[in-house]
Formats: sequence, C-alpha cells, structure tokens
Amino acid sequence: MSNTLKLRWVAGALSLVALWMCSSLLSLHAGKQPDLGLLSGVCGESGDGCASVVNGQWGVFPPGDGDSEGPYEGIPVAAIGFVYYALLAAWYLLLGAPDTGRAVLSRWMLWFNGLGVLGSVIYIFLMLQVIGDTCGLCLISHVCNVGIFAIAFFLRPVGDVSWARGEPSLRLLLAVGVIAILGGWIAQLQISEGKAAARFEAIQDQTEELKKLAQDVEKVESAYRAGGYKFGKDDVRKDDPKKGKTKGSRYQLVIFSDIQCSNCARFEEYLDEIIMPIFKGHLEIVWKHYPNTSEHKYALAGASALEAARLQGKFWEMREYLFERRSLLGSVKWAEAAQSIGAEPGKFTRDMSSPGVRNRINEDVALGRKAGVRGTPGVFLNRRVVSRLMRKSPGFWEIQADSLRRIFEENNRDW
Repeated sequence: MSNTLKLRWVAGALSLVALWMCSSLLSLHAGKQPDLGLLSGVCGESGDGCASVVNGQWGVFPPGDGDSEGPYEGIPVAAIGFVYYALLAAWYLLLGAPDTGRAVLSRWMLWFNGLGVLGSVIYIFLMLQVIGDTCGLCLISHVCNVGIFAIAFFLRPVGDVSWARGEPSLRLLLAVGVIAILGGWIAQLQISEGKAAARFEAIQDQTEELKKLAQDVEKVESAYRAGGYKFGKDDVRKDDPKKGKTKGSRYQLVIFSDIQCSNCARFEEYLDEIIMPIFKGHLEIVWKHYPNTSEHKYALAGASALEAARLQGKFWEMREYLFERRSLLGSVKWAEAAQSIGAEPGKFTRDMSSPGVRNRINEDVALGRKAGVRGTPGVFLNRRVVSRLMRKSPGFWEIQADSLRRIFEENNRDW
C-alpha cells in the first residue's frame, strides 16, 4: 500500500471520527440532554459545557439574537459540520487519488478544506473568548479537521493543473455529491428524531410521576408547596393582561402561553370549565408571552399581535380572535384583524414590528426560562409552578380553593 493511499485512509478515518462527533452534537441539540454513550465523558459529568455551546447563541447559523435567551432559530452548526465531514469522508474513502486529468479536484478540495479549518479556528476562538464554555466533542471534530487539512496539503497537486478526462469519472463525482445531500437529509432526520425522543421521554417521566401522585392528592399538594416561589411579585407587571377577579382577596394564576399551542388551548378550556368554577371566581388570570418558535412557525407573529393589541386595550379581544384561528395564523391579515376588534389598524401594524413589542415578549420569555418553563403552557399558582400532572387533578385545585375559602370564612366574608 502506497504512502499516498495510507494518508487518504487516515484522512477518511479522521472524517468519520469528526462525523461521529457532529452526529452526537446533533443529538445534544435536538434532545437537549440525550445519552451520548461512549462520548458522555467527553462533555464532563454534567455535560453542561457541550450543552451550553450547542444550544447557545453560537450553536446555530446565522447566530442567534444575543438579546434573547433562545431557543434560537437557524441551521445547527453541528448539521453544517455533519454535511461537511460526510463530503470529506466520501472524497477520501471512495474517490481515491484523482489522476492527472482530474488533479484540479484535489486543489478544489484543499481550498474547501481550508475554509473549513478557518471556520474551526473561528469557532474555537468563540468558545474560549466569547461563549465562555468549551465543548469536548466540538474540539475533537476541529482537531480532526486540522489533521485532514494537513494531509490534503501534503497530497496537493504541484504545478499547473487543468480539467480534462480521467478518473474519477463524472458518475462517481455525482455519487459523492449525492452522499453530501444525503448527509444533510440525515442531519435533519436526526434532529427531528431527537426532538421526538426527548418529548417521548418527558411524557414517560410525567406518566410515571402521575401514577404515583394520583394515588394521593395530598402528595400533589405537598409537591406544589415544596416547589417554592419561582419569581417575584414585581415580575407580574401592573399592565400585564389580566382577567377574572383582579381586586380583593384572590389567588393568582400566571400562564406562560403560546397562541398557536394546542396544549395551551386545551388547558384554557379546562381552566374555564373546571378550575374557575371551583374558585367561585376568586382567581386572577395573568397572561405572559412564551412563543414556542421552534415548533410553531407563527407563534412570534401571534405574540406580537397580542402585544400590539394590548397597547390599545384590546388584548383579550385579539386573543379571542386568534384563538379561533390558531391553526390558520399564517393566513391572518393583521390590519383586518385589528379593525375587526376595534383597534386602529395603522398603529397596530406598526406596533407589531416595533422594538418595544419585541422587547416585551423577550422579557416574558426570559422570566419564563428563569422560572423553569420548558414548554407551554407554563402554569404558576401564586408564583409556584403547577406541573402538568398537578394541573390535571381537580382535587389539587379544590385543595387550593378550600384554603382561600377558609380565609374568607375566618374574616366573616361570603365565599
């Protein structure tokens, strides 16, 4: 076996190692905290470093908005790396050394690899100087990239090169291109499957918890009390959208919601049909924005419309309007929507795209993340979290209402 062929096999092996790293990073991006198997130790015991890099502002391209706390929209950098290393692996393991007529291909690949190394250098700098965390899986892939480039530089064609007939054939080159396209498809599939697996695991955990808590409502109450306060009283603004009883003795239910979220819609129906009657009206409902832009394409537009309507005192009218059209938000004509609820259309459409509206939404999202909201709806009774399992238990709500009712009775007031 010639030295040239040996070096190409080494470059191919390095490409496969880097491809493995990117695949694991994609799983981390999609599932947030997946089991990385043999690679779990690379990210440390907690895996916080890798998670911070992959799921942070610089984990997508183009980079996320630094003023937002995510989740960030864009193409995962790990997915770009996956396609990049898939192409390198196909080049070195399948094509072999181009003959004289196709030597220009090696030069093109050297430039392509060089751009990749420049990206690696920039990303390592970002991890060390900007992000503040380092990702072991990322570092391994970048080291492999530098090694591949060193081999490509050593094997580069010397002298004048031109395009002519020879090997590899156009058919084989097309096959390598198809492999790169398949790499992109596999990356997208891995992201989708990772998100689905994460949701399934969360449902399983919640189901097991439900089986335990459902046996004793008092355990549900104890779990709620043990949760502690998740945010301060001042975090509920005076001008936040509110309904129900907003003055006098009452309990307060803060809901971080997404107008396009079907789970939010089901909870609000449950709220109107079950919870509110239990409290005899002594419950204040506070809306907080939490658009899930990673799963709902028009969630941010819906939140912007609600916030623009709030500025004209028409929040609940707009919420009702959009609630009936939540599956068709992409076709809503906003000026007509504003006019139909009695808002001034010009001001409404200007406010929808204003920095003030966007900042207000971002503030709610930041508070939700601080309070531990991971999905919608995020429900908090008197600033304590009400988990999905708790909120489905009528007994839990009855216990809370009874505690408020006793306060009324002790003060000789009608409930």
